[in-house]
Amino acid sequence: MNLVFVRYFLAVAETSNFTSAADRCHVTQPTLSAGIARLEDELGTRLFDRGRRVALTMAGQRFLPHARSMIEAWKLARSESRSAGRQRTLRVAIASTVAIDAAMQWLAAVKGREQFAIEISEGSAEAVQERWRRGRCDIGLFPVRHPISGDRLISLFREPYVLAAATTHRIATRDRWSARELADTPFVLRAGCEAHQDAQKAFASEGARPPVVLRSSDEGRCAAAVLAGFGGCFMPRSLLRAGMTAASIRELTLERRVMLAWRSDEETEIATAIRAEATNSGPLAFAR
Repeated sequence: MNLVFVRYFLAVAETSNFTSAADRCHVTQPTLSAGIARLEDELGTRLFDRGRRVALTMAGQRFLPHARSMIEAWKLARSESRSAGRQRTLRVAIASTVAIDAAMQWLAAVKGREQFAIEISEGSAEAVQERWRRGRCDIGLFPVRHPISGDRLISLFREPYVLAAATTHRIATRDRWSARELADTPFVLRAGCEAHQDAQKAFASEGARPPVVLRSSDEGRCAAAVLAGFGGCFMPRSLLRAGMTAASIRELTLERRVMLAWRSDEETEIATAIRAEATNSGPLAFAR
């Protein structure tokens, strides 16, 4: 029996509301409803009367103490394993184009309450997403250009791409530019930018091919070049640093979503706590 679905059941039983239960479990309501439906299929009976107010059926009332016992038994087993000195390792994969500061704060906050070792890796957005899909990481943090859905991921926030430059650069004199006006402006090219091809096409359609002063997959080097005044840079708003300004490009209105994903069997207090820290921090936590 999947303990994830048992937790969903307990959340609904304790809140008498599917929406509140989904919030408590940090999943969408459809995900929670589907999990409870699968649990009911497995048990061969309805657990809730889904009227104007959600209530346990007789079968649900009988199952309730067993559900609580299962969760308590799992917690006890985990505690005994820890006492035996077997500390688990949480594998976290973070896309290199996501500001890492906020993620470090979540992990530090949770690590202060839970006992676990941590192993952090990074890669392109595509590589991290693929690593998560193949079960090669426990937690994945990556951006997507277009919405994706699933039972094991949530959208933390949505943000626009902006034209970044040093506050001393000529780009800082205006809030909005056209691609043609930027045709001769040197650019710092973030090699890992998920929106690079769309931006390149937009400039090309206007006959603009700005010179590239630096091309790098290292976000730190790109930021240093921008702050030094070497050129403008197309980047998500969360990567802006102190000393930078942001403008828009008339022909480009692009955005991305930053997703937090986890393994289907990664429903421990650790994963739940990390999701809670992430969703409670909000997009401002990613601003440098």
